[in-house]
Amino acid sequence: MVNKNYNLYMLIYRFKKGFTLAEVLITLGIVGVVAAITIPTISKNIQNAVLKNQFKKFYSTFSQAVFGIQTMSGRPVKCHYWTTQGNPYTNNCTFTCAVKNEFGVCISQLICAETGLPIPSDYNGPMSECEKFQEELFINTLKTVKICKDHAYEQGCLPKDFRGADIVNSEINPDVEYDPNGNFSDNNVKNNYPVSVLSDGIYIIAYPREIPIYAVDINGFKGPNKWGYDIFSFILRGNLNRGISDIIGSNYAIEEGGKTFEQMYNESFK
Repeated sequence: MVNKNYNLYMLIYRFKKGFTLAEVLITLGIVGVVAAITIPTISKNIQNAVLKNQFKKFYSTFSQAVFGIQTMSGRPVKCHYWTTQGNPYTNNCTFTCAVKNEFGVCISQLICAETGLPIPSDYNGPMSECEKFQEELFINTLKTVKICKDHAYEQGCLPKDFRGADIVNSEINPDVEYDPNGNFSDNNVKNNYPVSVLSDGIYIIAYPREIPIYAVDINGFKGPNKWGYDIFSFILRGNLNRGISDIIGSNYAIEEGGKTFEQMYNESFK
C-alpha cells in the first residue's frame, strides 16, 4: 500500500512540477519563429483588403458623381478622351510631333503626317466643356472641403512624403532620365497642379488646363502614399454619342510591388 501511495505521490509531484526552463524557452522560440513568419503576411493581407475597400468606395463615389452630372445635363458632356472605337480620326490621319525635347516630350503642335497640316483641336477628344464640368464636379457634387489651385504642397493639400511620377520612375529605371516638368512630376504636382481635398481626407490631383486626367490618393494623407498602392492615375474616355463613358487607368507611375489602376479595379470589384 505504501509503495502504491508513493508512486501516486511521485506522479502527482511530477505533474505539478510543470515545464522546465529549457522546455519553456524552446516553446517560446517556436512561437516567435511562427509569429515572425505569419504576422507580416497577415498584416499585408489586412492592408491589401483595406486598400481594396477604399479604392472601391472612391471609384463608386467618383463615377456616380461624373455620370450623375452628365445625366443631369441631359446630353453628352464634352470632357473626355476618345475611346479606341469612338475616335473619328483613327483612320484619317497619323499624328506626329514636329519637335520634341530631350526627354522625348512633344513641345510643339502635333501635325497630320499625311497632310502636314495642324491637327484638329479635338484630336484627343472633345474637351470644350471641361472647365464647367470640373467646376460642377469638384465644387458642387463631390464633398470638397479645400481646393489648392496651385502650390498644393505649401498649402497643405498634399502629404509631406508625396513623390511625383518622375522621382518614382527614376528609382525604378535609374538609367532613364525623366522630364522634371512632365505629367504628374514632383515639381508640377507640388507647384502647378490643382488639388482638391474631400471631406473624408481623400485628395484628387487634376491635370491643369481643364483636361480630364486625374490622380487620387484613396486614403488621403494616411500611408503608404505610394503609386500603385493608394495613389492611382486615371482619365475619362467617351465618344460623341454617349459623352463620358469610361474611367480608365493612365498609370503614370507604379512603385515596386504596386498595382495598375485596372488591376486594383478588377481585384476590388471581383
